[in-house]
Amino acid sequence: MTSEKLSYSEFIEEIIAAIQAEDPDSEMEWKAQVKTNFKVTDDQINSALFKKFSVSKITPITPEHEWVDIKRVAPLSYLMDGWMLKGDICLTYGQAGAGKTTYALWKAYNYAKGKNILDRSTGCEAGKTLFIATDSGLGALRASMDQLGIEDDDPVISGLEQKIFIWGFEPEQGHNAWAADINGVIKLEQFIKTQGITYIVIDSAKSVSSRGGWNYIDNQSVRTLLQYLREGVCQSQGCNLEFLSHDGTEKGAHAGAKSWAEEPSMVVRLDPVLKDDEQTSNPKQIGVKATFVKDRAAVVDPRRQVRFTLKDNQLELLPEEEIVGSCEKVIKSILWKSHRIGIHSLTRKEIQKKAYSEAKAKFKTVDNTLGALTAKRQLVKPKRGKYSLSPGVIQAFEEESLSLAGSNTTKEVGMTEKSQLPDVIPEEIAGTSQSLLGESGGNLLNLSYINQSNTFTSQEVETMTSAELQGSSWDLESNS
Repeated sequence: MTSEKLSYSEFIEEIIAAIQAEDPDSEMEWKAQVKTNFKVTDDQINSALFKKFSVSKITPITPEHEWVDIKRVAPLSYLMDGWMLKGDICLTYGQAGAGKTTYALWKAYNYAKGKNILDRSTGCEAGKTLFIATDSGLGALRASMDQLGIEDDDPVISGLEQKIFIWGFEPEQGHNAWAADINGVIKLEQFIKTQGITYIVIDSAKSVSSRGGWNYIDNQSVRTLLQYLREGVCQSQGCNLEFLSHDGTEKGAHAGAKSWAEEPSMVVRLDPVLKDDEQTSNPKQIGVKATFVKDRAAVVDPRRQVRFTLKDNQLELLPEEEIVGSCEKVIKSILWKSHRIGIHSLTRKEIQKKAYSEAKAKFKTVDNTLGALTAKRQLVKPKRGKYSLSPGVIQAFEEESLSLAGSNTTKEVGMTEKSQLPDVIPEEIAGTSQSLLGESGGNLLNLSYINQSNTFTSQEVETMTSAELQGSSWDLESNS
């Protein structure tokens, strides 16, 4: 088929084939012909290439219904709690000298070691980072690495255990600057797959998009680029891609098209923190404030602010900043104990109260953990405002209990202690017949039966089969 008879879509397919074959001469020839035949711009060709390439990667699935089952849609979650979204894009912006590069490097360095940063103490699975430096060159990146004292950390920066990889313009080593065109994205996808990269930092948004032929200030162009990167790269590979950008002319705004902040699920603004909010002509900066303009995965304070400073080669919180941790084991234990006595769900306030009583867990920590466990589908919400263990977690607890009982090990910690029983009466039990209440003064939770391995309520014992009751010695515990 001659080029004169090719459709626009077929021209686009030929360009993609030339790119995949690493044939730049054919690529440019096809692009020149499509411009002549269809009078399209570079932006329009770029958009068509990305859309066509995206479609080629999607495996068609016949839908079961004419609508989406929202319960089967995976919620947003973090690779690094509070700081790094899984399968999505982040924009971080601020004025020159705000410390954007140092901040991103600190995340990458701790991510490589499975640690969290600043106001989050929950660990994470260690991951690899690709840092694409195009804005101020590799010299500025090296300066940030020197500030953090990580340039000589061989297990992370180089060697067999390398976790942070660098792309940038370095002609002495044969490397060109990366561009966000279809060629660059294909190269990026291949590198992500072969090296197992899960965090990508692009410094900066303007330089890579302009180099790739995209209009940095055009909403439609930026939207097409970011949508493809999210759907074709981040979601398919389960990674996070963070663009670093400058601030705009309007106070508090980012530079470029509005789509740079509209499309990502996380947007962070970095501002200087001045000593005592000085308003003098030469104020002293004591740190940096990260303001979360948007965090769609956040359960606690989606617009939180975190103030920090660079001290002794690391980023540290400024005084009075609160650290939010995790209390997964505590929450699961509370819900399991409740489940064993017939209370199959608890409210957030009930869990908060119990978690503080048992482990001094802060309310923000409880809320953050509830969100994380729900995102991982280890908790479910049977009713609005209530939480219960997922069937899989319940099964794991039951198997553990059976294993302990079968090996005649000591009783499960806390199961027979009055202090560990939930101090709420479930709605489904409160209305049962008086015959079950016995002499407990109307409080069923004060009456329990104990065998070698566990504590059971009257209601549980009455529903057991004869086989379950036989072969165990039983004691009656009354706390009334």
